[in-house]
Amino acid sequence: MKLTDIAIGNLKRRKSKIIFIILGMMIGIATIVSIYHVTLQAQADIEKKIDEFGANIMIIPKSNTLSMTYGGITIPGANYDVREIHEDEIDKIRTIKNNENLSIVSPKLLGATEVQGEIILLVGADLSTEIKLKKWWKFEGGGSLTLTRVKEKSPVDPTHFIVNSVIEGLNGNDVIIGSKVAEKFNLSPGDMIVCSRDDIKKEVKVKAIISETGSQDDSIIFMNLDMAQVLLGKEGKISLVEIAALCAGCPVEEMAAQINGVVTNGKATPIKQVVAQRMHMIGQISNFGFILGIIIILIGSLIVFTTMTASVNERQREIGIFRAIGFRRTHIMRIIFTETVILSFLAGIIGYTVGIGSSVIFNGILGNSQLLLFNPLVLAGSVGMAVIVGLLATLYPALNAARIDPATALRQI
Repeated sequence: MKLTDIAIGNLKRRKSKIIFIILGMMIGIATIVSIYHVTLQAQADIEKKIDEFGANIMIIPKSNTLSMTYGGITIPGANYDVREIHEDEIDKIRTIKNNENLSIVSPKLLGATEVQGEIILLVGADLSTEIKLKKWWKFEGGGSLTLTRVKEKSPVDPTHFIVNSVIEGLNGNDVIIGSKVAEKFNLSPGDMIVCSRDDIKKEVKVKAIISETGSQDDSIIFMNLDMAQVLLGKEGKISLVEIAALCAGCPVEEMAAQINGVVTNGKATPIKQVVAQRMHMIGQISNFGFILGIIIILIGSLIVFTTMTASVNERQREIGIFRAIGFRRTHIMRIIFTETVILSFLAGIIGYTVGIGSSVIFNGILGNSQLLLFNPLVLAGSVGMAVIVGLLATLYPALNAARIDPATALRQI
């Protein structure tokens, strides 16, 4: 009879204890696998959104800062010599070394306009680009905006083509307004309004209304850049530039430095706080989950230890007979370890399967995208962890079993 057959026979006779051991190990493995996949898919979701929105870089006009004391009063951080960014400098951005990572370059002009006697914040921008940059925008009230994808020549290399999104249905005198602006003036898509600044007036058409975002966009009128420059009397000038990178892993700091080298009157600064905070939060949740899984696995190992110790004590006569008929100590230990390996292997497989199922449920609740879940490396790691923990927990009971004196055991028969 083979040692493996003896181990399997012992397991068949102790089904209740087998279930107890497998459950203890399986819960810990399932917890770690589930947390791993939820974290992995959450990170992939963030990277996908970074790919869509870009690693934001903001270019603002340069200014000099000086702390001054006048009349005994200290005025820290007083700005002087505030420069303006000229529109012709925007084309230079496309010449940087990492130009292939530039997805969207959106120059803007900020100012205030008067509408029906009220002062409203005005943002001049290319409206099509603005809609593509702010993918979270949704429109209400039947605004007729159509997004189509077209094949265009690359601005960097005319011999290559890129697929770009184009917003159809926008005219030069169209504006997009925030929900609070629409509510304040009781406006609907298609209504005409007059925006004025000093002696300049522009009649514009409300093309669409942005659904409430909870941000400053709700209180802004978005107008085409050329018209905003004329209305505000700042032809050829812009207030800032928003840049969206094309990939999640782009060297944002290096790109900002390259932009600073070509834009004379502007300073490029990467904006990554929101992404960093969310990634930090996901990391904390992941660490908590892994710690919880390890604790559960330790508890499972204690269950294996106590169960196998009790099993060895119960089987002293059986082990004594084996020793009496010629089984060596290594044979006894191999029988005990074989039982543990079989149980741990099953616990690892079941734990991996349960963990995958749990991660699918949790990702559905969290709204994360579902990726291809099966990963042979994770499966191998789950089984390997279960087996290693099981063997370590069985080491002491196996040594005790090997030390059993056959003469003492046989006297109890």
